[in-house]
Amino acid sequence: MTYHYIKVSQRQHICYLTLSRAQKRNAFTPTMVNEIDHALARAEADPEVRLVIVNAEGPVFCAGMDLKAFEDPSKDEPNPHIQNREISLGAAFAQLHKPSICILEGDVYAGGFLIFLGCTYVFAKSEVNFSLPEVKIGLFPFQVLASLLKHLPPNKAMDMCIRTATKSAAQLKEMGLVYELITDSSDQKIEQLVSELCSNAPMAIKKGFEALEHLQELTDVDRYPYLLQTLQELRTSEDVREGLAAQREKRSPNWKNR
Repeated sequence: MTYHYIKVSQRQHICYLTLSRAQKRNAFTPTMVNEIDHALARAEADPEVRLVIVNAEGPVFCAGMDLKAFEDPSKDEPNPHIQNREISLGAAFAQLHKPSICILEGDVYAGGFLIFLGCTYVFAKSEVNFSLPEVKIGLFPFQVLASLLKHLPPNKAMDMCIRTATKSAAQLKEMGLVYELITDSSDQKIEQLVSELCSNAPMAIKKGFEALEHLQELTDVDRYPYLLQTLQELRTSEDVREGLAAQREKRSPNWKNR
């Protein structure tokens, strides 16, 4: 698959998604959003993919929405292999029921928050800064607010949206939005996490992500019957049989993701 604004590759069980519009500070266009959505949908559907790693080229991770391209479609470059749809980056990441790691080596502005907030783990260099400046030009980061509310209480989420103060990676770590601070993308902390995520049962992890999403729609009364049914379904999987066999035989399991 050829993309205009991102690069995607797969090595072993890892899908690498790289924002590749450095000359425009990786500001996303409608086509770029749809390319990210397309790549994540493929990663979700591919049983060989166990982990998605997101990073970016250039000194800025993402400057948010390219307002000129959204206002004037001629400034965007449609991808003939993908049909552009009205879709949010938040929705694109919400479809992924697999672990994801975002590596931030450059600053993040505005809608760029939707990318790292959509990932399971966020690693950032200590010098990375974060800002939501929308209200300075009369806009509001509505979609970012929805993503922030998954991590922060309403008053803290609103504070980030309405004061526009630039925050450091260390501050976001204190808030729980950044998992770990790193010196560079080859940091041993990332390598260790990647190894752990790829060695555990992929089907069980995927079912866990699906359950986490579904639990938000259920009442307390309905949650436990649903979880019990999901557990019973998982018990019949080939991976559970393999996991138990590997434990008995004291060897590493050979996961089939089925």
